[in-house]
Amino acid sequence: MKQTDDIQTMVKTRAQECIAVRIRLLSRMITHVYDSAMKPYGVKLNQMSMLALVFMKSGIGFEAICKRLKMEKSTASRNIERLKKAGWLEVAHAHDERKKVLRVTPAGETLLREVHGAWEKAQAEAEKLLGSAGAAAICRCANEIWSRDRRR
Repeated sequence: MKQTDDIQTMVKTRAQECIAVRIRLLSRMITHVYDSAMKPYGVKLNQMSMLALVFMKSGIGFEAICKRLKMEKSTASRNIERLKKAGWLEVAHAHDERKKVLRVTPAGETLLREVHGAWEKAQAEAEKLLGSAGAAAICRCANEIWSRDRRR
C-alpha cells in the first residue's frame, strides 16, 4: 500500500506543478484563438509566423527558419509547401547558386496586410484570456530566452 501512496503523491504533484503541461495547455488554447481568427484567410498561426519571418528576413533559408522558430524540420517543410502551393512563398537561389532561400510573393505580402486586423483581434482576445500581467510575463520570458539563444 505504501508504494501506491507514494506513486499517487508523485503523480498528483507532477499534475499540479508541471510547467510543461501548463505551457502546452496555454499553447493549445492561444493557438486556437489565432487559428480561428485567421481561418477565413486559409492560413494558420504557424504558417503566418513563418511568412512573417521570411518577409522580415527576405532570403532566409530553411534551416534558419527551423532554428529561429524552434520548429521541427518536418513541420516547417509541410508548412512551407502549403505556403508555396497557396502562392504566398517562393523558392529562390541565394547569391551562392547552390543554396535555396525563401521569399514572400506579392500575394503573400497582400495576405500579410489583409490578415493584420484578424491578428489584432486574436491578440486582444489572447491578452484577455491571459490577463495583461500574464501576457506581459509570457512575452518577457520568451524574449529573454530568445535573447540568450541568439547570443550562443
